[in-house]
Amino acid sequence: MVVAVDSYRRFPVPAALAGIAEHAWVARHDGGSPHTEVLLPDGRGLVQVVRGTGGQVVDPLTGERTPDRDGLRSAWTRVVVAEQTGPVARLGVQLHPLGLARLREARPVADTWLPLGEVLGTEVVTSAGEVLAAGDDDAAVAAVLAGLAALPRRSGADLDHLEDALRYVDERRGLVRATDVAREVATSLGELHRWCAHLLGMAPAQYLSAVRFSTFVRESVGAGPVDAAATVAAIEWFVGAGYPPREVERFSGLPPVELRRLAEHLAQRLAAGGR
Repeated sequence: MVVAVDSYRRFPVPAALAGIAEHAWVARHDGGSPHTEVLLPDGRGLVQVVRGTGGQVVDPLTGERTPDRDGLRSAWTRVVVAEQTGPVARLGVQLHPLGLARLREARPVADTWLPLGEVLGTEVVTSAGEVLAAGDDDAAVAAVLAGLAALPRRSGADLDHLEDALRYVDERRGLVRATDVAREVATSLGELHRWCAHLLGMAPAQYLSAVRFSTFVRESVGAGPVDAAATVAAIEWFVGAGYPPREVERFSGLPPVELRRLAEHLAQRLAAGGR
């Protein structure tokens, strides 16, 4: 059974997973009341194991719903909302932006979910799920990380060059142009686009926008699970501060009209109680 305690813990990953994963976490919800969390579009993928009453992941702009369950998420570029209504334990491993490209031969496609079996064997998932359900977060995380560390990984000059480019973007909070990134790693804009398309599953502009938006929200709400009400408040304050539209998009990754629309839809989901 899932331990009935609301909590969030973050775990480091071993050096052996450098370039594959950035950190792990376990979040628990006791089911006493509905819980809504904003999942930020940070350009990263996710390995997720869920035990208990799995919730729903909702696109606030379209209303599209998908189960919040075991899976392998590719790099994410849009805001979605996770709604939990029952007792549940969720284990996630945030991947490096190039984690999927290093673990799989197939070309990544942004904003998609894949079966967890694409990277973890059935025995690893079963073992991790059992100890997660029993309340042993440390053992569950260790099992998943060991499973990832045991996988063969791809290497190559394109991966290394793009990793340098993405590090440059992240260090500058996304506040650079694609041309700046290409110049930093001594390549052409066309080559940068090719790397991103084949190894990230998105264009450089999409990655820049995702990093900008996530950084913008994190500066307001801090680390850990992202509260929907706090996200709405941060967006509304920023849009209402009177900055020029170009500056709004430069810092948040989205133009004012899209930011307002996102805030309105998030607020509607909160007012509806997650229904």
